[in-house]
Amino acid sequence: MKKLLLAFCACVASASIFAQNKKSAEIIKKEALKQETVLDSIDYLKRNLDFADTAADTRSLLYYTGTLQEQLGLYTDAGNSYAKAAGIAAHDASNMPKVTSEQLVLNAVRANLCAGNWETADSYLNSAVRNSKNETVSATVKLYSVWSELCKASSVPGADISDSVELLKAYSSMQSMKSVKTQVLFTLWHLTSARVYAEELNREFPLSPEASVANGKSQIMRVPFWYFVPKENSASSSQKLYNENSESQKKEVSSAQPEISLSQKHSGKKQQLGLFKKKENADDCIRNAKQKGFDAYCYTETRSSGTTYFIVAVDENASMTMGQKLKNAGIDCYTIE
Repeated sequence: MKKLLLAFCACVASASIFAQNKKSAEIIKKEALKQETVLDSIDYLKRNLDFADTAADTRSLLYYTGTLQEQLGLYTDAGNSYAKAAGIAAHDASNMPKVTSEQLVLNAVRANLCAGNWETADSYLNSAVRNSKNETVSATVKLYSVWSELCKASSVPGADISDSVELLKAYSSMQSMKSVKTQVLFTLWHLTSARVYAEELNREFPLSPEASVANGKSQIMRVPFWYFVPKENSASSSQKLYNENSESQKKEVSSAQPEISLSQKHSGKKQQLGLFKKKENADDCIRNAKQKGFDAYCYTETRSSGTTYFIVAVDENASMTMGQKLKNAGIDCYTIE
């Protein structure tokens, strides 16, 4: 009897200690923001998911983790975080960003499209969001469905995207699609290069990021989706390129753009321009920065998960104005140590 009583007390004590380790999403978020880098914050959030007090706290932490991952260009990881959050039947945690389950699903779709994962994006689009009664959600589903078709077309040399272009043209004049009109016009401009769409963006949405990019004031982010979707007037040329000798093409590309050597991480403050899993993407980022007069370099960091990232940075100057100079040149960045 005494042994049973002792065992029971031990279980109660263990449960009590475990319960004491539970934290609200708000507290875990605040602790994550104290970490040295954004990647460290993400790692902290992921490690502490099991210590979230309630299902609502877990949902909100997954959503917040996804937003950080998406901002860093970790699109597949962000899509997974959003999808996990969407699968939790709970409300928003106290003092955390508000988000509906439908918005979480759409976030997962967007992140996967950014990564080029159109099959995964389609599976989410074919969920309950397709029958949403919310006009904004419905409009976004229609837009993302076109984007998914374009993403799929990027894997087919010489793909015909005329149907997608015509559908977007129809969407641009629909009142029910007004909530996503900037994205519709921008996609049309990107696909066709027609100035009429840039002018319409400038006229109706002059302060939008889409208008800024279309009018040459900013650069589009290095997102696989926007880099690889086929252009309307390039179908025949892409088919021709596909039929050429691939080995000679690789040699030409290699000689035209040699690989950039890795550097050691410099001490002191610096501006991070990008974080990539692939070295070639980091090289593209460096070339773009150097073309604009910035001494960008790349170094590697291996996270606790074992994943090695290529980080592109520019050292801060004495007047601490490097970040503003980069942004004035249309290059996104943020300060790191």
